[in-house]
Amino acid sequence: MNNLRVRRQKLEARGKRGCFFASSFYLLTSSLVFFSLIGCGPKYTYPADTVTHAVEQISRDESQLSVESQVAGKTLGAILYLKDLVDAGGQVPKEVHEKMGQVMQAVTRVALSTDLPLEFCVVVIRDRKQGNELLVTRSLDDTKKAYADALGVEESINRTLFGQGHYTLPLSGKPVFRLEEVHLENFLSDQIVQRIRFNFSKDAKNSAENPLVLADGSVSETPAGRRIFHFSMIGFKSKDPKENILGMLRIVSTVFQGYKFSDFDSIELRDYLNRQKLVVDQKMFLDFQNKKISEEELLSRFLTESQSIQEAFKLFGFSLPPGSKKDSQELSKPDETSLAGKS
Repeated sequence: MNNLRVRRQKLEARGKRGCFFASSFYLLTSSLVFFSLIGCGPKYTYPADTVTHAVEQISRDESQLSVESQVAGKTLGAILYLKDLVDAGGQVPKEVHEKMGQVMQAVTRVALSTDLPLEFCVVVIRDRKQGNELLVTRSLDDTKKAYADALGVEESINRTLFGQGHYTLPLSGKPVFRLEEVHLENFLSDQIVQRIRFNFSKDAKNSAENPLVLADGSVSETPAGRRIFHFSMIGFKSKDPKENILGMLRIVSTVFQGYKFSDFDSIELRDYLNRQKLVVDQKMFLDFQNKKISEEELLSRFLTESQSIQEAFKLFGFSLPPGSKKDSQELSKPDETSLAGKS
């Protein structure tokens, strides 16, 4: 249980630092409105072969920031190195917020007025001593919709990915940065996971016994070319064991509808603590979105029993608590699910 307690404390600390991302986004949206107006003309201010130089020059001339900009496929990004990302109290200071906003301002300004086909903007901020990094990823199409008031502030925040990670410090010389292209399917998967964490964590605050919610997601393709979205969670036990699965299902539906996305073959949802699993194919999911099939009918046909709690601990990197192995083995049953539903 000590391992769980330590892990839990770390996750709660991350949650406090997560306030940084929401406040940063308010800064980004307010500071970028002006540039939406100058990026809509018929002529391109920044030709395709000048975009990275333009981001670096704008950051240097207007914000006195030395950034490195790169293009990866349809993604434009920039990285900024700072001495520290957090202050003595463990909080991200206002100055870091402002610098991230200034860099995203430059990246978006260029992306909105170039003939280079771009779909995503990424900003990475790293410290030089600890190997910590903060990331913000934004769909350029979402940015345009926000400028046109087609997205509200809350939905704009929900559509922005906020992340933190760790990079390997070099033994000597300058750190290496290589921008990775953002693909829509992975962007949507990460966004769904973020929404699950935020939404269920808000609900869990009312539960003193189980305030911690973990979520995970991925996209896989079979050898036959079938694309499958996988989402799973460990959270508080609901009075209705089906409620968590329904919550995840609604979030997936909201995100896919918002992006008019249907390039998948099936969706798999798992609630490990309540031992629930739901797998639906594309046709059935679209029928659900179009209200041709109800939530109750969908669950009655496709909801099955999930894997044991032991598998959940492995998935999320926990050490299995002493004495729980036997219990998890007794709970575990063969996990066979057919997309055709229950007979």
